[in-house]
Amino acid sequence: MTATEGSYAFENARAIQRERLRTLEALLDEGTIRYLEARGVERGWRCLEVGAGGGSVAGWLCERVGPDGSVTATDLDTTVLAELSHPNLEIKVHDVLADDLPERAFDLVHMRLLLAWLGEPGIALGRLIDALAPGGWLVAEEMDFVSAAPGPRLGADERDLIERAVQAHNLVLAEQNRFDPFYGRRLVGDLEEAGLAGIGCEGRAYMWQGGGPGGTIWRLTLVQLRDAMIASGLVTSADLDALFDLCDDPRLRILSQVVMAAWGRRAA
Repeated sequence: MTATEGSYAFENARAIQRERLRTLEALLDEGTIRYLEARGVERGWRCLEVGAGGGSVAGWLCERVGPDGSVTATDLDTTVLAELSHPNLEIKVHDVLADDLPERAFDLVHMRLLLAWLGEPGIALGRLIDALAPGGWLVAEEMDFVSAAPGPRLGADERDLIERAVQAHNLVLAEQNRFDPFYGRRLVGDLEEAGLAGIGCEGRAYMWQGGGPGGTIWRLTLVQLRDAMIASGLVTSADLDALFDLCDDPRLRILSQVVMAAWGRRAA
């Protein structure tokens, strides 16, 4: 991910965050690739992957565009990206709100879980659209925590714990990291306002289970926010210990946050 300095809660250099990035890829890459295939990404395209995180999408793009194409992958922290090795890949440390990009250079700009971390996502979108070639596609994906909710078969105390933990998660990230947990619903409107054409959107949600990637992503996320969540007063240390155990329990079912995708094209 990319954000202005100090606004992102998770450090890619930490082993736990590396695992978290891989788990996010396992959960989200299938949907992402479907959107990119639908935009017609093919051999020879020049692609920009912004806030590339663990690099799985950048790697897929490298294979897709072939030796005649190119992929530029950017992030504030390229610790994990640096492990990629593709002859048509360029990796850059880059702040989308401050650092320059070449104009009219890319056939595709893609970002996932980026804009909600930015205080001024409209500025970032404007800069990224300037980097699109005429007729090029921008595809963005963002979460909306409207639907993060426990399954009804859990006990009342377990459901209450999950609801308080989600509330604490959203509060901590909003207050300390300027994260908008409900940005997903704004995404398509921001693309329209930015002047893109041919706009479409889709939301996807999943029923995540304890012991699987869904339970794991919640545990890996909340472990890193533990102290701040306890300080919020919404959960205790004992609450979180119980929740971490539940995240590894197959009894857990939790409706995921909606992942909203939106796309549009720069006018030719």
